[in-house]
Amino acid sequence: MFSIIKQFIRTFTYKDFSKNPKAPLISEKDKKSLFIGLINSEQITAYTDSLTTGLPKDRILQGLTEAWNIRDKEDAYSIIEWLQKEGHRVYYAEIYPVITMEPEQRNKRLKAQCGGKAQKAIQFADNLAECMSALGDDTFAAFNDENLKKGILAWDVGRLVVITRMCFDIGYIEEKTAWGVIKNAYDMTIKEYQDWKEFAISYLIGRGMFGGNSMMLSGLYSIAKNAFEDDNSPWKTIPLT
Repeated sequence: MFSIIKQFIRTFTYKDFSKNPKAPLISEKDKKSLFIGLINSEQITAYTDSLTTGLPKDRILQGLTEAWNIRDKEDAYSIIEWLQKEGHRVYYAEIYPVITMEPEQRNKRLKAQCGGKAQKAIQFADNLAECMSALGDDTFAAFNDENLKKGILAWDVGRLVVITRMCFDIGYIEEKTAWGVIKNAYDMTIKEYQDWKEFAISYLIGRGMFGGNSMMLSGLYSIAKNAFEDDNSPWKTIPLT
């Protein structure tokens, strides 16, 4: 519980765009690939511009274990593969077509479609509906159909990049493999989004589906908005595409 509280506090007290003073020179594409994880990097106060996160090893171990149940190399590869191939977007694919239905009708449809995953799908749908009610007309990240139809790939790949970096730091994956995963995340991203704002909104919609209209969502909203608007943000210095 204490670690969860600390994570919550970090979400609201992050330092802007922490840079690694010893970061090696990398290509612009590699930088863009790292910046896919910018929101998460800011949330956990990791470096934004290098493969290493710069976080203490004990904190990385705690985060991987408590948030992801990653305890060894096998777990690391399993979660990375899941985020690459499925993530929470497999639930979203079932939820989006029915999200505007009345709850009873929506739940009935999800039970029929999702089988053993129906309970989680229904919870995610309730979370998303709650956020649509609260943020449907938001001026930065409206939870409206125009944005909802773009999906939540950003939510999965944003986490994928940071989880991969953490697993590299702790020795669960090698450098070459880590970069391969991160660059692939970028390639997936540019097939779906035109710019960082689209990416940020998609990320927040994914978080909203996952956790509802919570204070954590508000904190991540602030990080995303700042990342899009602050002149010092990596997203302002290098465009997505």
